[in-house]
Amino acid sequence: MAQSTSSLKADKSAPVERPSRKDDFLLLRKALIIFAASLLSSAALIYAGRFILARHGVNQAQEQRSDALNKRRQAEKDKQEIQEYQPRFLALRERGFVGEERRLDWMEHIRHIRENRKLLPITYEISAQQLFQVPPDVPIGDMELRGSKMKLQMDLLHEGDLLNFLNDLSRKEFYTVQECAIKRAGKAPENTQSPRLSAECTLYWLTLGEQTDNSDKTPNPADQ
Repeated sequence: MAQSTSSLKADKSAPVERPSRKDDFLLLRKALIIFAASLLSSAALIYAGRFILARHGVNQAQEQRSDALNKRRQAEKDKQEIQEYQPRFLALRERGFVGEERRLDWMEHIRHIRENRKLLPITYEISAQQLFQVPPDVPIGDMELRGSKMKLQMDLLHEGDLLNFLNDLSRKEFYTVQECAIKRAGKAPENTQSPRLSAECTLYWLTLGEQTDNSDKTPNPADQ
């Protein structure tokens, strides 16, 4: 019994194994490395984010600047075109080509020509306005070409009466002649003021106006 007790006492007094300082340092070093790597990764992400945002801001600013320059150039170009074409546009509008048709002006102009030229009686009939197809290579913007068909009949002392009439007509109005036929009078002239010829013409009064919803378009009058 005495031996067993002393043996137990001897075991309790034996030294206990503990981790060395070297192992503690290795663990601490590993933790520091991981922490430093995390800091570096976070810093890199923050820098990359700031760089991307800065780059995006630069690109956006460049795009805005480029867009502003393009708009400025276009505005200057439009202004120059307006200054260049405005006088001509106003002249065309004054002559009745741009805008709504002016039938009363047409009739007054015909009467004025007849009186000035001392022409024989003129009769005519104007049909409803039609919409014309315009070739794609003719730039008319948001406008559309319209025409009103007129059938004209007039007695002539000679061919020059018709030519003078059409020439005077073109000085104030815009029109295109589809066809004209001249024939001799049915009977011999009784005096110097009797008609020797008669003419029948078909022409179109032309106007340029804003587009409408009307989709029915006739061919170009020159092709009819």
